[in-house]
Amino acid sequence: MPAVASVPKELYLSSSLKDLNKKTEVKPEKISTKSYVHSALKIFKAAEECRLDRDEERAYVLYMKYVSVYNLIKKRPDFKQQQEYFHSILGPTNIKKAIEEAEKLSESLKLRYRHYYQILKRITNSREKRETRRFNQANVFMV
Repeated sequence: MPAVASVPKELYLSSSLKDLNKKTEVKPEKISTKSYVHSALKIFKAAEECRLDRDEERAYVLYMKYVSVYNLIKKRPDFKQQQEYFHSILGPTNIKKAIEEAEKLSESLKLRYRHYYQILKRITNSREKRETRRFNQANVFMV
């Protein structure tokens, strides 16, 4: 298993948690429950790899997609008939871990997006002050 990176990856997928949540949506398709289960397992594995790689945005999106696919699977008639079988394939703790990790990542991302906006605001204010100074200096020479 790869080592966990020490510093989170730069934000690149979104500028807010609200926008990031739009990327987590899963539309139901007419595929077999086994295909959904196979997809869910791939999504969970990818989420774990992203988490270890400290790609918080992508890990969050993938964990949330896993939860969405899991919920779609639970609504299927064959799942209701063979719950133990599907739970054994999906892993008894994966859904709990996906929810817990998504919650942790959500908190971290909220803080990171807030920090990002604070820096952006400072940069914008600094630029505005420089432009105002330049404008005022240019007007001094015109008087």
